[in-house]
Order: sequence, then structure tokens, then C-alpha cells
Amino acid sequence: MNGPVSSAMKHRNGAQPARTDGRSTAELIRLLGSKRRLLVLTHANPDPDSLASAAGLVHLARTRLGMPADFAFAGRIMRAENCEMVKACGIEMTPQDQIDVAQYDCLAVVDTQPGFGHTHLPPGRAIDIVVDHHVPPKAGKPSLPAVYDDVRLTVGATSSIVTGYLIDAGVEVPRLLATALFYGLLTDTADLSRDASALDVRAYEFLAPRVDRAILRAIQKPDLSADYYRTLREALNNVRIYGDLVLCSLGRIGAPEMVAEVADLLMRLEGKQTVICGGLVGTTYYVSLRTELARDAYEILGEALAGEGSFGGHGRVAGGSIALPDGGERTLKRFERRLEKNALEALGLEGTSVSGLGGAKD
Repeated sequence: MNGPVSSAMKHRNGAQPARTDGRSTAELIRLLGSKRRLLVLTHANPDPDSLASAAGLVHLARTRLGMPADFAFAGRIMRAENCEMVKACGIEMTPQDQIDVAQYDCLAVVDTQPGFGHTHLPPGRAIDIVVDHHVPPKAGKPSLPAVYDDVRLTVGATSSIVTGYLIDAGVEVPRLLATALFYGLLTDTADLSRDASALDVRAYEFLAPRVDRAILRAIQKPDLSADYYRTLREALNNVRIYGDLVLCSLGRIGAPEMVAEVADLLMRLEGKQTVICGGLVGTTYYVSLRTELARDAYEILGEALAGEGSFGGHGRVAGGSIALPDGGERTLKRFERRLEKNALEALGLEGTSVSGLGGAKD
């Protein structure tokens, strides 16, 4: 398989090393062939790469082996684009709390790994398959060993790894699934401009002629509510700029997807290299980080959170959530001051003067 990980790569935060090369599709087919029924899981609140990867693995099992297979998710589908993707591409999925896990003898996780705080796995159940491209969890966190672990740190999207399986297995990829996998690949590699490997290019070239372009456009340009624009206006009023770092607090928001959307938008601000955006939903604070620095986003966010909450990321994108003691204004402000201080220290910007989009701030 393409996309080998250098054996000299050092893993941050005491993480266990990933394999030095990809696992073969033949190994995966043999494992699936020894099982009766597959359940595919992702991290909570799955993003496009997670959604597409899970759908692709389900399709592989059903089509190549005639194996009953299902996709279950925890949390909610966030962002208008993600909701449109699920609807337009016909992705079949069931809330995890409505699934009887005992009915499945094969469990897979995609676009995440056991031990990540944002991944809710059935307690006491072994994980048979792990397919991912993120830095493994910290040493010391609970982890369940997988029979088939395919973790490739140099690959930009899990969708690319799963597409590689489908290519190698000779499985026909229907247009809607190709569109989902293509969009998952696009979002995690920024149209091959970010963290893309030879395998990502291979997957892109395979999927591109099979994509439904009208559906892809509908996913990328969904309708947005008036609340979206009101929240955006408030967000832009609360931007704080320290050198090439942009911080933005959305305060209390109705839906956590706005945090990532505003982070993506602010990353386009001229001359800025890192964005950290956060907002409170109930008593949970959501944070998204984007960066153009040589440092990994996962590492920067870990330092900014200083051990609080759970988070994940890869390359230039990271996100996490933190449960606060309450949803009060004082608690929120105290946490955001701590986050800001940690972020400035992590990026060596202590003492830098602050400004807003309109100029100097007090």
C-alpha cells in the first residue's frame, strides 16, 4: 500500500509508534471473512472524513464479502455541509445508543483510535479493526489492541486509505459513495494542498471521474440560516489578534459546528498563521485550531488546553471539547483567559500587543 510512515518518525506526548507501513487489503479481507457481522464506529460528532470512511468500509464488507455491516455514530452530525453530505449521499447510519453491540462479532473504528477522549467505544469489547491517520493517543490512556491496525501518519485523509482498500479489492464504487469519499478527502487535505501523500493523490484520481458534481456542489454550498449570520457577526466583533495568532470567542452558541466554521473563515485572514476559536454550548466548551506553522496542530492544541478536556487532530487542523463546571459567565471568562494565556505561551507570543479587526484593543 502507498503512504509508508518513516520509521524514524518520533511520536509526541509519549504516544505509541504506529506501524512503519500500511496494512494490506488482503489482510483486511481475510479478517472480515472470518467474522459474521461488522459494526463500524467513528469519533463522536463525525466529520466528512469519518462519515465517508465508515460508509466505505461498510460497502467493502457488504460488496466484497456479502457480509452484514452497519455504521453507528455517537453525538450529532454538525455543520450544514455534513448534514447535506449525509442526506445527499444517502449514508446509512444509526445512533450508537440504539445499537445492540452484542449482535456484532467484528468491531471497527475509522478516523480515530481507542484511547482518544472523543471516541466512545463499547466497554469491555475488543476492537478488531482500526483505520486512521492521526497521531496515536498518549501513553497511559486506556487502549484496546486491534487485530488489524492501519494507522498511517503521512496520509492526509482516512478516506484515502479506505478508497485504497476498495481499489485493491476490485470493488465497484457507486457514484454517491465516490462523492462522499471525495468530499472526505477534500476536507482533510484542503483539495490536496495540505498533508497530502501519494495515496491521497491516487484516491483523488480514482474518485474524481466517479463523483456526482451537482451533489458535491450542493454539499459544499448548503443553505444557511439567519442565526448563522448573526453568530458570525458576533464572532467577528470578538476577534483578538496577537501577531500572527487569531483568537476568537463565540461566547454561548446554539450549535458547536459554528466553532470550526469560524476558525476556517478566520484562517483566510491575510498574514495570520494560527487560529483558535471557541464557543460554549450548555456547559461544554468547543475549540477548533487551524495553523500554517510547521508544528502539528494536535501538539499546539494540547499545549493550549494544558491537559483539559479531550481533543484530536492532524497536520494543520485540530479540535476538542472541555466540560466546564457550569455555564456561567464567570466560569466561561475564567476558562477563556486560561486558554488565551496557554496559547500565547505555546506559540511564544507572551507580551505581544493585542488588536481586533478594526485596529487596537484595550
